[in-house]
Amino acid sequence: MGTIRGRIGGVIGGYNVDANVANGSITGRIGGAIFGSDINLEYSLNQGFIKGRIGGGIIGRDVEGRLGTDFLSVRIGGVVDGNDIHLESQDRIVRGRCGGSAIGFDVNVIFSAGKASGRLGGDVIGMDVAAEINGVEPILAAAIFVIAYYMYKANHRNRGSGGGGGGN
Repeated sequence: MGTIRGRIGGVIGGYNVDANVANGSITGRIGGAIFGSDINLEYSLNQGFIKGRIGGGIIGRDVEGRLGTDFLSVRIGGVVDGNDIHLESQDRIVRGRCGGSAIGFDVNVIFSAGKASGRLGGDVIGMDVAAEINGVEPILAAAIFVIAYYMYKANHRNRGSGGGGGGN
């Protein structure tokens, strides 16, 4: 069985990543026990697909797309509220993008000696990746990091300070 264990972001802001990869399935959790999402994905490198769900049956996002040892092209979420993820792997470096050219984030993750490190987003707005990888293709591990950051952003999108209602 393969494993992905680590964190995107820092100690204060970010998500833990804890996933098991075995027999064509990826299961686990991103985030914490209360604020986070379950991972339930199926994949086949031979047949070239990845599909499943991140989160629960009601609050969550579908994932579906194409997959190979050196590429991933999937949709997370629906037609209206989702994003496309495109990744390419070369020489144990995975690069790509989640979202469009204006709204989205870049992906740059390096895999070496059982560790993954890199950046999701830009130099100023984004999160670092720090994880241990065992027996998992880099393209799959990078996909889980990207999905984790996407879910983090989606779950924190509307958590700013709100204005009070104007009482009369």
